[in-house]
Amino acid sequence: MRSRTRLPHLKLLLCRCLAGLVIAASSASAVPASGASGTASAGEASRIQVLASYHRGNLWTDELLARLDEAAERLGVPALEVDYLDARRLGRERAFSLQRERLAGRFAVTPSDRLLLLDDAALAFYLSRPEAWREASRVVAIGINDPALQQRARDAGIKRIETTEVAEPSLAFLGQAFGAPVPWLVLGDDTVVGEDLTRSFVSRLRASASGRLAGVLWDWTPAAVIEALDALPDATRVYLVEGQTTGSGDLDPTRRGWLEALAAEGVPVFCHLPYQLDLGCAGGTLLDTRRAATLAIETLLSPIFERQPERQVVAEGRRVLDARWHARVPAPLTGAIEWIGVNDAMRQVEDQRSMLLWAGLGGSGVLGGGLLVMGWSRRRIALRQRRLMIDQASGLPSQQLWEAEAPSRGGCLFELASPQLREARERFGLTAAKSMLREQLPAMREALPADWHLYAGPGMNLLGWMPASVLAVDVEVLFDGVLARLGELSPQHGGQRLNWYASLLCLGDRGADIAQCRDALDEGVRHLEQRGWSQPLRRVMPREPGSATRFRHLAEAIEALIDAPQSQWRLVFQPQFATRDHRLLGAEALLRWQHPEYGAVSPGEFLPVVESLGLTRQLDHWVIQEAIDWLSRHRARLGDDFRLSINVGLASLEDEAFVPGLADALRERRLPPGRLEIEITEHADFGELVGLEQTLVELRRLGVRVSLDDFGTGYTAFRLLQRLPFDAVKLDRELLEAAGRHERAVEAYAAMVRFCRQLGLEIVAEGVESATQLRWLASQDVQLLQGFHLGRPSESEAFLTRWR
Repeated sequence: MRSRTRLPHLKLLLCRCLAGLVIAASSASAVPASGASGTASAGEASRIQVLASYHRGNLWTDELLARLDEAAERLGVPALEVDYLDARRLGRERAFSLQRERLAGRFAVTPSDRLLLLDDAALAFYLSRPEAWREASRVVAIGINDPALQQRARDAGIKRIETTEVAEPSLAFLGQAFGAPVPWLVLGDDTVVGEDLTRSFVSRLRASASGRLAGVLWDWTPAAVIEALDALPDATRVYLVEGQTTGSGDLDPTRRGWLEALAAEGVPVFCHLPYQLDLGCAGGTLLDTRRAATLAIETLLSPIFERQPERQVVAEGRRVLDARWHARVPAPLTGAIEWIGVNDAMRQVEDQRSMLLWAGLGGSGVLGGGLLVMGWSRRRIALRQRRLMIDQASGLPSQQLWEAEAPSRGGCLFELASPQLREARERFGLTAAKSMLREQLPAMREALPADWHLYAGPGMNLLGWMPASVLAVDVEVLFDGVLARLGELSPQHGGQRLNWYASLLCLGDRGADIAQCRDALDEGVRHLEQRGWSQPLRRVMPREPGSATRFRHLAEAIEALIDAPQSQWRLVFQPQFATRDHRLLGAEALLRWQHPEYGAVSPGEFLPVVESLGLTRQLDHWVIQEAIDWLSRHRARLGDDFRLSINVGLASLEDEAFVPGLADALRERRLPPGRLEIEITEHADFGELVGLEQTLVELRRLGVRVSLDDFGTGYTAFRLLQRLPFDAVKLDRELLEAAGRHERAVEAYAAMVRFCRQLGLEIVAEGVESATQLRWLASQDVQLLQGFHLGRPSESEAFLTRWR
């Protein structure tokens, strides 16, 4: 039912395909041909056992386990089985003794061939009793701080994910923010692990040009910190190093308020562990715990585990800083920072405003002077408020600030869009796309003229403003050159180069309503996308007040049509054929819209409008009823083995009434459920799978087939096939196109076919557009073919006449 305009990015495509197969291969050998039992066996093969050094409630352990659970869910691993040593609460000797007793009676967790060790104590226990873990053929350790333990792990062939190299980037970042070298009072921990961490950090600080050591407090309290600061230079700042929380007070929950207590006394404490932000940390360069967890799970699942590096290092992720320092941080750095505590800073601004107001009104004798001071201060406060309007995902000024500032300045407005960035969001998710965008921003700022301003825009787009001076030249030629430079940028850390396209709107001497400007820019970007990004720039004009964009026209038309869409919407049908004898086996129902003013409107344009209006369920209901009616009316002409496929959105499948309604419709028309197939696209935004799994089980119980559309181009393929009871997959047309041009793509396509057949799935090859593709597919274990070479989508009567 749905179609999209996509650009093939072969390198990304093949990497995604092969990555999915690599992960899948680690479990595929245990998967029998039947779907249900195959899922169970794959899950059993990939089960992961975890031994954690510390107890539940230890904030570092809880943080890391939460990230591990997220990574396991993304990669389709069953719930992690965790056993806690509790080495801090009980001490190592007692904790080790109890764990040996548990293992002797198997009271802990069921043995697994994949073992993950969290922190030093877990590794030390494993090394002391390796025979107790004879089932574990794969062992990974994460968060190991003791150098002697690291060496023993290396000697034992244990893979390690190390997280200790975030200190130097954090010190460098804070040195940039506050002016290096910063004198640091280090808060340490005199426990065994804490001492290793503290001494390692101090050695890095002594070697760093960004800071210098002012002192170390081991078993510290807030009072001890304040007392120590009184004897140190005024510029001294405080850094919390150790991995526990508040020194040896980790086991005392009341001490977890110490960072907030210090903040209340005007003493900010900096850090580099994510969970410490919740305790009151004022910022730093944070350890990327999500990356560390993902690396650990992927390493344990890898089919080439033995060839994985013995040591993989995870360092910095986000740069975070409290908003109170926004005005003091050098301007080039502010855009790369995620600002926290913005609401508190804004409240302080409002408090200052109120104080100034009363001060101005209270000075009756100097009322005029007070009002002048108040006006000057209000202006400063307004400027500060604007500086704090920062988009946290990108670090750029917010869209609201663009709307407030840009129109009043004159000049030109623009909107930047990158197809690769949109594709990354679709395939890998919002977090990965935002990370890719942040990689680009430093180089983009260097490439753009200094007096051009960038702002966070809608979705993954960027908004911008150019001064009126650009109107003295050919602004389109100027902007074309800028887009060319942006496309040549090499992001930091070797990130992917992006192509950028833009819509441009010049205000001239007259102002314009910002809503009309924004709509015009959005419409310009949509125009570029609809034409396949065939041109880099589109010039647009501010819309007249009261005029609406095409998007709004379509939205209004859809809202009017949704209760009786048959006046403009219709179904067409694309045939599907058997691979061996090219016999007609079925068809896919596709939706078409003939608008009275715009003519033919593509599904790629109007389906996003339907989704944004929340009308997906109503649309799907109409399509299903129309499709079942058509199949019922022409049942005799089509034959008993003809099957019709319908694409259904997740919103419909989440509706509890969906399956009963479908059953009633089939029953009323006395249509066998096996004649119908429900397709779900892999590009859908899958969240929690439990409810969806139940719906698909009910559909299969009813007798309706379920297939996964666009298989092989998204990031969720293996997870979905492992969890959800599909009958068939449709291999995306981009994979077949790539196989016609590149040898590696041929191997990837064939590997995917073998993998799907191992799971007992029927395979439909989409995008068959040439006789060469047809001949090659005949050599593959593919059951159905669909594509323009065999048959284009056609109206009902034309389809019946030609293909009956």
